[in-house]
Amino acid sequence: MNYLVSGQEVPVKILKAILRSGRIAHAYLLKGPAGSGKAALAREFAKGLLCLNQSRADDSFGTGDGIKLACNVCESCTRVDNHTHPDLLMIEKEGTSIRISASHSMIKEVLTRPFVSKRKVFIIDDAEALTAEAANALLKLLEEPPAHVNFILTTSNESAIPATVISRCQVIPLRALPAEAIAGYLHQIHNVPIELSREIAALSDGSVHKALWLLSQGDQEGVDGPALAGRIVGSSPVELAQEYSKADSQDRHRILVALELEFAQKLAKAAMEYNYGEHGAYGEHERPDAGGADALKTNFQALKAIMRARQRLGANANPFLVFCTLFMDIQRFITEEI
Repeated sequence: MNYLVSGQEVPVKILKAILRSGRIAHAYLLKGPAGSGKAALAREFAKGLLCLNQSRADDSFGTGDGIKLACNVCESCTRVDNHTHPDLLMIEKEGTSIRISASHSMIKEVLTRPFVSKRKVFIIDDAEALTAEAANALLKLLEEPPAHVNFILTTSNESAIPATVISRCQVIPLRALPAEAIAGYLHQIHNVPIELSREIAALSDGSVHKALWLLSQGDQEGVDGPALAGRIVGSSPVELAQEYSKADSQDRHRILVALELEFAQKLAKAAMEYNYGEHGAYGEHERPDAGGADALKTNFQALKAIMRARQRLGANANPFLVFCTLFMDIQRFITEEI
């Protein structure tokens, strides 16, 4: 299962309806937040457009699998999965932009007939990175495209794409991914333990990119979340801030990630114990105690303080003042709970 695509039920239904209707537009624009699975969905849609069995695509496409847009067994689908399909062309950034040379390559490919499928499909990832020259060249293709050619653009910044290009596309909006889709992706694809997957997903703001970044940062050596939380409780916040503010920007972010994961784990545990008791279920006459509510409040406040610190560092605030405020806040929250 493609967990990134499975988190986009509404756009998937729209694309299924398009494929089943047979009324295929020349260009589509998948727009949504960074890390929302646009590239994965674009590839699935391209597979459906190229599928050799698509002419027989009825309700059998999708039964038991809410994300299935193609048969997944024909020669075309197999080649898409193996990244060897001659009729699927990926247009990506060279450095920070998509240059005019990419548009020239598209023009050359458009003039040739498909090799395996009945269509040729171009996927343009991060279409907001098109230079003005490349966008103008693309516009000419979109104005008079050959019948056998389809374009799928993706973007997280629609305003950076010329309105003339957007007007020639059918726009499909995507939302931020739900936490369960990101957790499933981390667990199944990256073999992350399910509890850790859920904790990272809860901090990812619906972005798989952020989730993977959090995972990579949490794996870095030298940042021990539980030990750091213990130091905050037992040390001078000022001295600790002096120590950690000397780290470079990458290490400062790793510190915040380690603290985020630590207090997210504490919050999840506190919520479980508050709702179900320490042993998984309350007795008939038992009720949650006040200590459980205090633990929930403490860990939630700590997470909010960490997120504020991240925002301040991102705004180039003084690292010493940011860490000093953060450590004093966390120390106060924990002391009040005790």
